[in-house]
Amino acid sequence: MSKLGKTARVSTIAILGPFGLLGIAYGQATKVDFVKDIQPIFQKSCLMCHGPHQQMGNLRLDAKQSVFAKVVVPGKSAESPLYQRVAGTGDVARMPMGGVLAKAQIDTIKAWIDQGGEWPDGIGAQVTATKTHWAFVPPKRPALPAVKNTAWPRNAIDDFILARLEKENLSPSPEADRITLLRRVSLDLTGLPPTPEEVDAFLKDKRKNAYERQVDRLLNSPHYGERWGRQWLDAAQYADSNGYEKDRPREVWFYRDWVINSLNRNLPYNQFVIDQIAGDMLPNATQDQIVATGFLRNTLINEEGGVDPEQFRMEAMFDRMHAVGTAILGLTIQCAQCHNHKFDPLKQEEYYRMMSFLNQTHEADVSVYTPQEEMQRTEILRRTREMEGTLQRRTPNWRERMTQWEEQVQSNQPEWSVLRPTVDDISTGGERYLPLKDGSFLALGYAPTQHRVKMTVKTDARNISAFRLELLTDPELPRGGPGRSSKGTCALTEFEVEAAPVDAPTKITKVKFSSATADFNPPETVAEPEKPEPAKRETTQPEAGKPDKKPRKPLVSGPVSLAIDGKDETAWSLDAGPGLRNQSRKAVFTAATPIDNPGGALLTFYLAQKHASQNSDKEDNNNIGRLRLSLTTAPNAAADPLPAGVREILSIPREQRTPRQVETVFG
Repeated sequence: MSKLGKTARVSTIAILGPFGLLGIAYGQATKVDFVKDIQPIFQKSCLMCHGPHQQMGNLRLDAKQSVFAKVVVPGKSAESPLYQRVAGTGDVARMPMGGVLAKAQIDTIKAWIDQGGEWPDGIGAQVTATKTHWAFVPPKRPALPAVKNTAWPRNAIDDFILARLEKENLSPSPEADRITLLRRVSLDLTGLPPTPEEVDAFLKDKRKNAYERQVDRLLNSPHYGERWGRQWLDAAQYADSNGYEKDRPREVWFYRDWVINSLNRNLPYNQFVIDQIAGDMLPNATQDQIVATGFLRNTLINEEGGVDPEQFRMEAMFDRMHAVGTAILGLTIQCAQCHNHKFDPLKQEEYYRMMSFLNQTHEADVSVYTPQEEMQRTEILRRTREMEGTLQRRTPNWRERMTQWEEQVQSNQPEWSVLRPTVDDISTGGERYLPLKDGSFLALGYAPTQHRVKMTVKTDARNISAFRLELLTDPELPRGGPGRSSKGTCALTEFEVEAAPVDAPTKITKVKFSSATADFNPPETVAEPEKPEPAKRETTQPEAGKPDKKPRKPLVSGPVSLAIDGKDETAWSLDAGPGLRNQSRKAVFTAATPIDNPGGALLTFYLAQKHASQNSDKEDNNNIGRLRLSLTTAPNAAADPLPAGVREILSIPREQRTPRQVETVFG
């Protein structure tokens, strides 16, 4: 036989193509190299399902221990599940699932196994699965080690300490004196050294359990919660300011106090965690449980002008996931935000599944009351119910009169057409307006204090008689809105409309209003004038030190008529006072002459909001939080005096209303 024939019996040549090495088949006379011949096959075809990121069947083909424990019998390919799978022999399903290996690759694996399956040490992964990490193995109580000095240990932990000391031929240090002991335990439990009086009392206490009594005293100290609550607050990313560009102060100390008080009253850990993750979702959630969810609101806030609210909402969401991982799971899970990590037990898919639970929350502030304020609030509500009950008793036929009133108010409302305008982003001063399904807009992001929002819309309506502006509550707004101030209120400086024919958009006519009505018209009030800020002193400016701006006229807030008076210092205010602020409101602006464009009209709305500081860095914006615009062609249109919630209840048949709904309508 020729040399060429002998070579053909021993091995086949490597097949190279545009995609690289496709396979090498070996006979028994050629030594298979694991790194050169086997590992590339595993990496290309197997590790997606049996590698560091996923271990289907609890098998890792990148780990020597796993391979030889589960799928390779050295020297016996026919008995090896690995060969059976890739070759399709026996009753097992053939692998890989994405397509069978080339015959040359299968022959190479067979030869490698039959040659003993040599796998050099140090090649591949050193662990079989991240789940075997010691941190995820349930702890078991070990047996106590034997010690020589049996008189020294006072508890089981001492046995382990002493056993190690004796192994190193060391002896325990002598017991500290009583003053040192008290100082150590005081600093450990409260972070404060003992007072001279506390030291004297401890030295005079000759009882056997004197030290234990000191520990109990310190655990009952309010400083215990302050000392150890700080550790949790750090993990929860608590801070007294917002961070990022303006770093304004934030009112979240109620959450800080909740953490401290929870430790001081020894709240069980499971309840401690539940309240912080889902306290607001518990049945009949208390104020404390709602405050506890502040754990999820400790993230940084970016109020810089021009930011994308959705981008930084997601940044906050990732920050919350980091807090959940660090504080509750005891894991750093940021790697899974972008990819699976071979050393982390949490996979990327699991990360975003968990994130989906947090991604359903509203970004809003809630009203929280101190114990004294809660007592006052309870008393006000009690007196209100008492007055309503007295009124009903004094009016025996109040139900009949309510029926007559309902019929009257339900028949006097015009038909409104909701508009869906386009917002001119340049006019918003950096604020973003998110369109919602109901035709309203939600203001998000940076809150300028001096701006005039422009909105445009085309309409085919003829003889437009009035426009309605609804200012709506929303869970995303401070205290539910409808405004963006810290109290959830807002003020409208001016409401202006321009109209032009669709086919002649430059023929603009400013709409004159004959009247404005609203469901809430507060009396006029005058705010303290804002003091101008001094100019920066520059050596090159001879007039340095003079005010930058002229003093502003005092700001006047009051009824809706101030929104059509053409003055920048007056505004329609929605601040109805405590308990009444956070309600949806509406205003109707009646045109002096109906707007009629046979070919359709191009309407431009201007909503001036200037009833706040001229310095946008100050946290006192008075902006609209959520709004909706409508028009009507009905004559004599006026603002519905009923709150939106009451109007909704009136649409329900009287016999189907709940007692709570009846009480709401009557009130």
